[in-house]
Amino acid sequence: MAADEILRVIMSWADEDSHRGRLVRAFQANAGNDVMLQAKRLAMLGLHAERQAKRAAGLVPA
Repeated sequence: MAADEILRVIMSWADEDSHRGRLVRAFQANAGNDVMLQAKRLAMLGLHAERQAKRAAGLVPA
């Protein structure tokens, strides 16, 4: 998956009432105005995206 596709998927979670939705909203708002915090948020969102891709590919149980 290309980087722009991953970013599109991640940003689509912003309206969700879930952990990943809150992460996206905090990332977009730059809550805390801290570079390290933003990097951690992006890393966690990347993990969520990876899990979603694996589930979609049938590599792990839903």
